[in-house]
Amino acid sequence: MKMAQVHSIDVAEYLKVSKPSVSGAMKALREKKLVIKEEDGVLHLTEEGEELARSVYEKHIFFQQMFMELGVDENVAGRDACLVEHAVSDEVFEKLKEKYDHVLAEPGK
Repeated sequence: MKMAQVHSIDVAEYLKVSKPSVSGAMKALREKKLVIKEEDGVLHLTEEGEELARSVYEKHIFFQQMFMELGVDENVAGRDACLVEHAVSDEVFEKLKEKYDHVLAEPGK
């Protein structure tokens, strides 16, 4: 999501979920110091939040590409990558990247 300013309602609309779901998630992220909510409702990732987001996104891309390389439909690969990206530890992910470094080096092949 690329926007100048993001509010909870923007996140809800983008993810196609309810605003109360996003509010609850944002509260949890604020408590973990991953997101800051300004007085006007604008949301910002903290430095730690950005690092985590980059890490999760890297995992997502890796698994989606890996699944597609195996012949899985792009939509299914994306959906399943969303599930796996949160379940795999950083240690396991690093080992997978070492073993299958071609997945990120040559997306779609």
